[in-house]
Amino acid sequence: MAIYRGYAGAKTCTKGPTTGAKGAMAWFLAKYKEQGGRNSGIYNCRPVRGSTRTTSLHGEGRAFDLGLKWYDKIEVFQELAEQLRLNSKELGIQCIIFNRKIFSGGYKYTGWYKYTGVNPHTDHLHVEFSWRAANRSVEDTVALWEKELGGKVTGDTVPVASRPKVKDQSPDNVPNGSTNFPDNYSDLKINGNFKSWEIGALQILLKNVIGGLNKQWDGKFEKLTITDTMTLMQRNGYYLKTPFTARGVKKGTPLKKDGKAGYWFWVEFQRMLADDLGHRGKVYYDTRKWRLDGKPLKETGKAIQRWLNDNN
Repeated sequence: MAIYRGYAGAKTCTKGPTTGAKGAMAWFLAKYKEQGGRNSGIYNCRPVRGSTRTTSLHGEGRAFDLGLKWYDKIEVFQELAEQLRLNSKELGIQCIIFNRKIFSGGYKYTGWYKYTGVNPHTDHLHVEFSWRAANRSVEDTVALWEKELGGKVTGDTVPVASRPKVKDQSPDNVPNGSTNFPDNYSDLKINGNFKSWEIGALQILLKNVIGGLNKQWDGKFEKLTITDTMTLMQRNGYYLKTPFTARGVKKGTPLKKDGKAGYWFWVEFQRMLADDLGHRGKVYYDTRKWRLDGKPLKETGKAIQRWLNDNN
C-alpha cells in the first residue's frame, strides 16, 4: 500500500480506450454493478472541461469514469475513492477526482485537495492511469485490482456532509433563500429562460466550484452571484480583458470585477459558453446563428441551460 508520485499529462488524442482502462472498468462493474456502478465513459477526444487548450486524459484512453447513482450511494463510493488513493502506486493511478476533492501524484501533498474544476464529480469517480498501468492487459489489470482491493473495499459507508437533493423543477423546489445549497437538480428544460431556476442552478455550480461570496440559494441574479460568475470566468481565462474594440472601449482593456452584468460581462460569458459547448462560426443553436453580441436573449439562455446541464 503506497501513494503514487508523479504525473504524465495528455499530449494528443489516440484511437480508443487502453487495455488497462478497460480492465479497471471490468473489475469495477463486476464489483459494484448491484450498488449502482456503471460505465460513465473511457475514451473521449476532447479538452479538459473548462479549457480549450488542455487535452483530457480521456483523449488518450487513460482516464475512465466509474459512474454511480450518487444520490443514494455516494458514501459507499467514498470508501472506494480512498482505497484507490491509498493503493495508487501499486495500481498506477496518478489522479482521482470525486465529490469535490482531487488527489494527484503531481501535487506536493499526498492527500485530498479541494477540487475547483467546473464539474464537481458527484456522480462518478474520475480516475487517471499512468502509461504503464494503461498498457497492462485487461486480464492482468482485473487480477491486480482484485489482489490490491478485493479484501479492502467492504461496501461500508464513509460519512459525508449531507446536502438536500432537488429532483425536479416543481413549485415546491424553487430556490428559497436557504443557506444549505442543494447538491444537484434534474436537467433544466432547454427553452431559453434565465430565471429563478436557471440562476439557482448557476448558484449551485458556483457554490460547488469556487465557494464564493454568495451564501444563499435564492435564484436572484444580483451582485454577489454576478461577482462569483466573474470569478469563475477569470479562473477559466475569461473576463480579464476586452477581447475586441467596441462601445468606445479598446481591445485589451482590463475588466473590473464589480458585480454588474453589463455588455462586457455577457460578451465574456457568451465567449466561455461558445468555447465550452464548441459552437463557433457557422454553427447554429436550433435555428439561429450563435453570436457574441453581449445580449442575454433566448439563444444565450439556451446555451446557459445546456452548459449548466453538462457541468452541474
